[in-house]
Amino acid sequence: RALADIPVGGKTPLAAGLLLAYDVLTQEQIIHPDVEPLLLVLTDGAGNVSIGVLPPQEEAYQFAEQIAARNFRSVVINMEHASFDQGLAQALADHLEAPCYTLNELKAENLYQTVRQEMSETRKP
Repeated sequence: RALADIPVGGKTPLAAGLLLAYDVLTQEQIIHPDVEPLLLVLTDGAGNVSIGVLPPQEEAYQFAEQIAARNFRSVVINMEHASFDQGLAQALADHLEAPCYTLNELKAENLYQTVRQEMSETRKP
């Protein structure tokens, strides 16, 4: 229920968030090399604010690919309402090499199990 109340749309700095996530994951990997982090991205997948010269969506995909290239595990939770879904969250998940779940697929009782399952699966070397 709490996830459904998170607002989506507007001036979402998706690329900036992914870049920050990349930086944090990289630092944590250095500090805690024995810990495998899991990035949870709650998004509609629409990047509409650039931090550089690339178009916002392309820039977000570029940062997502950098995260995937470092083999950081990610899960995308599509926050877009099904009737408005443009497939952008799934496209972002594809660039992250991550699964994408909708809110309908994630109920409170199985969100924990979903995260545990993703953490237990082996990531490619």
